[in-house]
Amino acid sequence: MFTRFLSWLKRSEDNPADPRIRLGPDDAALVSVRDGKVIAYTLDVTLSHKEFVTRELGELPDGAWVGTIRKLDGAVVAMNSRTYYGNQLPAPPEVFTAVRAAFR
Repeated sequence: MFTRFLSWLKRSEDNPADPRIRLGPDDAALVSVRDGKVIAYTLDVTLSHKEFVTRELGELPDGAWVGTIRKLDGAVVAMNSRTYYGNQLPAPPEVFTAVRAAFR
């Protein structure tokens, strides 16, 4: 546990001027995006997408997207929630833009 904290601390110091949330190679997050902005997220990936939405938003707002993000070959990628969309395909381009603006 302590070594994971030290790893997180080092990652946060890599570029302190960059306000985006840093994801390490093994990190993932549940995220909701609406109108080009991340409106909610959690690093607690033990939650289902449904439970995440319930806890953070009450219900998924009209026009909002929900899914999982993670790093793949050094790039932040976003995948649809199977619960909400029936697939785990890559998110729409506007979601990628919003997620990459908030996470690095």
